[in-house]
Order: sequence, then structure tokens, then C-alpha cells
Amino acid sequence: MYRRFILLVTAIVILLTGTYFVGLALLSHLGNSDETFTQRDRIAPPPPTLTNIPQATNSATLKVAGFAEVGSTVKLFLNGNENDSQLVGAEGQFIFEKVNLESGENEIYATARDTVGNESPLSNTYSITIDQQPPKLEVTAPADNVIVKEEKDKQTFVLVTGKVEGGATVTVNDYQAIVREEGNFEYRLLLTTAGENKIKVVARDMAGNKTTIEKTVIYHQLEESESEP
Repeated sequence: MYRRFILLVTAIVILLTGTYFVGLALLSHLGNSDETFTQRDRIAPPPPTLTNIPQATNSATLKVAGFAEVGSTVKLFLNGNENDSQLVGAEGQFIFEKVNLESGENEIYATARDTVGNESPLSNTYSITIDQQPPKLEVTAPADNVIVKEEKDKQTFVLVTGKVEGGATVTVNDYQAIVREEGNFEYRLLLTTAGENKIKVVARDMAGNKTTIEKTVIYHQLEESESEP
């Protein structure tokens, strides 16, 4: 009986000891797995993508939006200094609603940092100019209050010409005019209404500034007797 008791106690001790060491080995293995995972997570997120950044603006504030890795933190830099940061949501989008620009030239770029501290390369760098000066515009034709007479069996056009500063667009009564490389523009405007016709020429630059010049053309249509054969 005594011998059996000793054997039973010995078996229990061996079982408990084995369980203890197996548990230690398992915990050690789990710890090593976590450490290996942490060591392997050294891949930096891709650089953020900034969208629709203008080359020039007439506003002192700018909305900056884009895309980055989900769960990363985007840092926005303005002229080399960190301006703001934002956690990227589940859709991968971020928006900085109001970035205060400095006068003159501004440079904007961003980086993304993941949850374990890996930091992406820089995004593309964008240069933005604050420009609040309206574009230079000259309308060389038609002369103001010029009289244009209808010709028999023909449509009547007035040729609108002038010059604008480089990079600007021109509309004539809301129709797009052709602007040459040197800034000269032209548009053939169809006249359909007798009497005074207002011609509004608008130049817009890349920053959104605009200059407007208006001209008046007097359109004389043929009398019924003149139009008869």
C-alpha cells in the first residue's frame, strides 16, 4: 500500500512538472512569435496622394485632400514645417479643410506613418502661388458703339479681338475664345438682335482672378423693302 502511494505521488509530481515546463515553452514561443511579427513589420506605408492642388490661388486658405493607407497618420507640411496631422479613416481618405498659406510661393507635401512607427517617403511636392492681381486684358476690336450693318442673305458677325496675359482664358458673352500662345485672342460673335448689343469680354487667370471689359455694338438690320429682291 505504501509503495503504491509513493508511486502515485511521484506520478503526480512528474505530471505537474511536465505541465509547468510545457506551459513555459508555449509562452516563450508566443512571445517569440510576437517579437518576430514586430520585427518583420518594417514595411513603410506608401506615400500619400494629394489631389487637385492648384498652381495658383487668390485665397489665403486652401483645402487639401487626398488618399493614404488606412489607419496611418498623415502629416501635412507647409514650406518645410509640419502644419497639421490627421488619422486616415476606413475609406483611405483625408481632408485638411483649411490650410493657411503664406504670401507668395508655398510648397506643400505630406507623409504617412503607420501604427508601429514606419514612415512613408514624401508625397509629391506642390508649389502654390497666392495671386490676387487681376489679369491684364486688352480688347482691340470692335470699337465701342461701332455700327454694324446687316448684309443681304448673310449672317452678321462681329470679330472680337484683343490680347491677354499668358495662362489666362477668355470668354466672349460666355463663349470660349481662342487664345494663341502669345496671348492674342479672337472670337466671331453672331449678331441676331437689332439695335444695341452688349459684348462682355472676361479674362480669368489660373488663380481665379478676372478682368471684364464691355463693348457696345449697334446692329442695323435691313428694312423689309431692302431685303426684297
